[in-house]
Amino acid sequence: MSKVITAVPTAPSKNQTIKATLKATKARRTQQRCRVFELKLDRSHLNQHTHAQLQRLFLEAKWLYNHILSQPNVCDMDYKLAEVPVKVKDRFELRELRHLSSHMKQSLIRRTIDNIKGLAHLKAKGHAIGRLNYKSEVKSIPLKQYGNTYKILNDKCIKIQGIAQHLRVNGLAQIPADSELANATLIQRHGDYFVAITTYQARKHTPPPSKTVGIDFGIKTQLTLSDGIAIQYAIPISTKLRKLHQQLSRCQYRSKNWYKALHKLEKAYVKVTNIKKDVRNKLVHYLHTRYGVVCYQDEHVKAWQRLWGRKILSTGIGGIIRTLEEKVHTPIQVDRWFPSTKTCSRCGNIRDIELDERLYVCPVCGLVMDRDHNSSVNIENEGLTQLLPTGRRDVKPVETESSTVTSLEYLNGIPYVTASSVSEAGSLTASA
Repeated sequence: MSKVITAVPTAPSKNQTIKATLKATKARRTQQRCRVFELKLDRSHLNQHTHAQLQRLFLEAKWLYNHILSQPNVCDMDYKLAEVPVKVKDRFELRELRHLSSHMKQSLIRRTIDNIKGLAHLKAKGHAIGRLNYKSEVKSIPLKQYGNTYKILNDKCIKIQGIAQHLRVNGLAQIPADSELANATLIQRHGDYFVAITTYQARKHTPPPSKTVGIDFGIKTQLTLSDGIAIQYAIPISTKLRKLHQQLSRCQYRSKNWYKALHKLEKAYVKVTNIKKDVRNKLVHYLHTRYGVVCYQDEHVKAWQRLWGRKILSTGIGGIIRTLEEKVHTPIQVDRWFPSTKTCSRCGNIRDIELDERLYVCPVCGLVMDRDHNSSVNIENEGLTQLLPTGRRDVKPVETESSTVTSLEYLNGIPYVTASSVSEAGSLTASA
């Protein structure tokens, strides 16, 4: 009599379980929205020992990074090493890694390998690249595992592996409670410390708006919309920045006072940059929530910088164009050589127009219109021709008037932004 042998299913190994979990997590996160919160550590609550620990942490990260680059095979690096050689003048000394945890070392090694692979990928495509250079300072340390490398204790404090003190962080309450927390990055910038926390949230599928708009970018009026709204803003270089430049030039190079003045100057520039980012994000958010299709021209911003350097620097138009490509529902870029300023938006006649002419006067149909508004309408018509052969959708005058009032109220509430209706300025229509 033959025996029946039944196969007993074996339990999956630990590596198989980890791989399956990672695969499921990756599949889930592709359906979610990724958002990064960069929060500032409150230095006023750091004791002297913790401040020294943070400084030592970034110093050890620099030692480890330079040691990684000196190895012939980076992939064979051991993340459990306890000391690394550091070059001091003409000799090497062994320095102990007291504060970098194994997870931090592993993340730094992994990030360096990814950077090398990225350079190799660019080289394979034919780009002229160099090699990774040794660094005088490392400004970011990956915290790859929530609950181990770092942990959020409450809406005010976090815990970082290897640091005994609970670190007070400003802005933790803005992270939604239903967010899935992923990795983070500890950042050192101009003497301050930040934590960039990556979160994943459920996507909210909202239908895009039905409205369309064309945008004309300019020097005098930064944005002119095809529905008759002109937006102006500028964040010029302040007197404080000039004084800080003078103070830095009077200090001895690389002295303590020179570094102090440099940090003050960097912080002042960061403040100006943050204001520009705030204005840019609010303007793009307005366009994203109000219009489904945004048409704009491929402007040669670098050429503008050569002619009007400070004006372009104070507005950051290039950043708005780049953000539009990423954020709006349907961005349509019109060719750079399309004659949007020379073309009549009513009859299509093309004529030359000088830079000092603020009104477009058509000799064929008699249209008199603000030149930027005329250009934005042409950009919208040309962009919608690429999308829909039927052309642009006409908006009712009542709808345009009511929506313009609401838009002006919102845009004028943004700091440093002045918005007006082109028709209010008397240049939408004018008598011959």
